Parts: sequence; C-alpha cells; structure tokens
Amino acid sequence: MIRNTSTSRRTVLSSIVTGAAVAVSGCMSGSSETNQSEADETKDEDNGIFDAVFVEEMDLVLELTEESSIDHVNVIAPDGELFAERTIPTGVRRETIQIGTSYTPGDYEIIAVEDEEEQATQSLTIEPDVDITDLRLARNHPEEMVEGASDIDIRTETIIRLENDGTGPDEIVGLSFSGDIPRPTPSNFSESGIYDTESDLNRHTDSVVLLPDDEILIYSQLMPFSASGDNVSCSPNTVEGEFEVNLESAVREDPTSASYMISYTGKDLNECEIEVESKT
Repeated sequence: MIRNTSTSRRTVLSSIVTGAAVAVSGCMSGSSETNQSEADETKDEDNGIFDAVFVEEMDLVLELTEESSIDHVNVIAPDGELFAERTIPTGVRRETIQIGTSYTPGDYEIIAVEDEEEQATQSLTIEPDVDITDLRLARNHPEEMVEGASDIDIRTETIIRLENDGTGPDEIVGLSFSGDIPRPTPSNFSESGIYDTESDLNRHTDSVVLLPDDEILIYSQLMPFSASGDNVSCSPNTVEGEFEVNLESAVREDPTSASYMISYTGKDLNECEIEVESKT
C-alpha cells in the first residue's frame, strides 16, 4: 500500500515497525513482456541484502539475497518523504511495490531495516523519458490506421509512435497540434485528443500508459488535417510551413514535443498532397 504521509526519513528510521506484509503488484493489460534493462536495475552484491532493485512495468521490484534477514523496507521519495513501506516476512526473497503513475520522478532510496536498525540503502532513479519517434498522416498510410477507422478519420488524423527510454512509467493525458496545419488544437480543448482504440464509439480516451523501455502507437482524435480548416491553404506551387506536436503527461511537468516541416501541393485542401518531414 502506498501511503501519503509527511513522515521524514529520520522518523522512518527511528519508528517501530508493525503490521503484516502487503504485496502489491501491477500489470498492464495486453502486455506480456518484462520491461527490465540494465538502466532500470541496480545491483549491490556487497551489502548482502539487495540482489537487485528495478522497475518492472508499473512496479518497483526488490530482490533480496538468500543471506538477507531484514524484516522491513522503507522507500523514500525524491522529496525525502515516505513513499511506501513493507514488512518482509522471513524467507521472502522478492517484494513488489506498485508505483503506478502518481509518483514523483526522481531519485528514490530503498532502506533495508532489521530490528529497527538500518542495514543498507539502495538508490534508484525512477523517471520516464518519452520521445515522439515517428508521425505519419493516416491519409498517406491508411493501412496503418487503427482498425475500424472511418474514411474521415483516415483523411484527417495522424499516427504517432512514442517510446519511453526511461526507468519509470508515464501516462499521456493530452495530445495537441499547433502551427501551419489546417486545424490547430484550441487552447481550451478539454479532451485528451487521443483516439480510444478500445471503444467502438469513436471517442477520446482518457489517457494512455507508456511503460519503461517500451513503445506504443497512438492515433489523434482532433482532425488536425481536416479540409474544413482554414488555418493554411494548398497551392499548385506548394505551400511550406512548420508545425509542432505536444504531449501532456500526468507524471512529468514538462510536455514532450516534436517539430515537423510540412508542405501542401494541390488545387485546394480537398485535393492536396501533404508531406511531412521531421525537423532536425
């Protein structure tokens, strides 16, 4: 159980540990891969307690050595406050602590305690690192659009690939477009702007979760390239411009963004060849 408390690190180390162990583990539906890499994992064979500490999908995983005899673990957040605590029953060699997407990115301390005495401390950075690695217009790649997409979706929406090279999960809650496109996203737009692939109602999803060391495809639900927009024009002589894509995160304060060059060639937006190139 993750507890919201103002208990400091000093208080945690001096407190008497009581209660039963609570093991919380999480998994993402539809994912069978173990998202674990050297960057996600900290090994310390010298202290004789932690064999490995790493993030796996939505969980912080603690693997203990056979020699370990600790009875309690405290996890300290980057702000120095208690993030989670666990009682470790005798013989337990693996403990999972759910971190979800409500955590604060940064450096965490995992403190091993035995008989109220600190035995070892392990540090681990938990934070997402999300990039937009590819953007395609559905009109130019209809075969890659989500199954069940309408003709209007294909004519107006985009396909975006996201990668998380960080050590923590991220939750994307907003997608927006700005710049030289037919329909920039209004500043007061209240929906996520992300196509709900789990629904047959052609609606916005609330959010999408991106696990560490993973990649996903998302689809816009904003009609940014609708011919009904009047923010740009199309000409036989080719009109060029730039636009930006932004992702809002529930975990990180700063948005993820990517910029692109774009050209419009044709009679009008209804009969327009639109080409997009990543801006380097």
